[in-house]
Amino acid sequence: MSEEIITSNHWLVITNPTAGKRRFKEQSKYICSELEKAQVPYIFKVTEYSGHAIEIARYYARRNCLNFMILGGDGSVSEVINGIFAAEPENSSEIRIAIFPRGTGNDWGRFWKLKKNDRESLKVFFKGKTKLIDIGQIEYQNKNSEQNFYYFINSVGFGLDAEVVDLTHRLKKYLGSFSLLYTIALLLAVFRYKTTNSTLEINDKSYPLRLFTMNIANGPYTGGGIKQNPFALPYDGVFDMMIAEKPSFKDIITALPLIFNGSLTKHPVIKTLQTKEILIQVEKEIKVEADGIIVPNAHNCRVSILPEAIRMIVP
Repeated sequence: MSEEIITSNHWLVITNPTAGKRRFKEQSKYICSELEKAQVPYIFKVTEYSGHAIEIARYYARRNCLNFMILGGDGSVSEVINGIFAAEPENSSEIRIAIFPRGTGNDWGRFWKLKKNDRESLKVFFKGKTKLIDIGQIEYQNKNSEQNFYYFINSVGFGLDAEVVDLTHRLKKYLGSFSLLYTIALLLAVFRYKTTNSTLEINDKSYPLRLFTMNIANGPYTGGGIKQNPFALPYDGVFDMMIAEKPSFKDIITALPLIFNGSLTKHPVIKTLQTKEILIQVEKEIKVEADGIIVPNAHNCRVSILPEAIRMIVP
């Protein structure tokens, strides 16, 4: 990358051409022209592969870029967040993000009522307000017992939650991307997934359990509109959690309808709580997903909240 001159007013515009790809060029051209009309200085970058947005955001965050515009879905937003925090900014709360939703999921944007409409997104960008939001941090050991960090903006899931995300990605290769894909993956996985012996450490107390699924939420929506943790707020300084242990066949059958009407947490097999930090230890490898992205080889995960960690432009 060439050395651009970056001021505190510059916006780094990162776009994912595979999210909303039918109108990618047209949309990008329109948004850039509106920025130019408003005399907003910007740098435009297009991602070329998975993880590229992390690299781009990290590069510019290390060069003191303070403003990041993301034209993409939940995965793109998550990658940019990871790039920003991987750069270890001195004061991340000075950094602003603006999101122009793309793709099929958009669970993060759904909470903020961000619409997949460029004119509406520009209206929010120019006339919206900035709000400090929380970010989640996962500290974990990889297969070589090395400490790693991964960040998330919406939620992190373990067990069945991550299995469904992984299966969704695999099905997408054959079926393409559409709104019901997550639901299909859920129905395929829920009856065959096995529990894992685990220990949770919350507020200095240990809880052994047979973990079936767990979701730790900063925002309420997952899976393209499922209200998995309906009371989660991304600015209250705590996570909302839902946990299920070794459900019976009857539990699964009776819980499935509740997943889709937002009342899953009312089912007796589901436990809910709030916390700022949790340590998850498992006897064998378990899948982990953050914002719909699989975190590979993640063991002994400590999930912590970073309160008021970054600013976001909201309606």
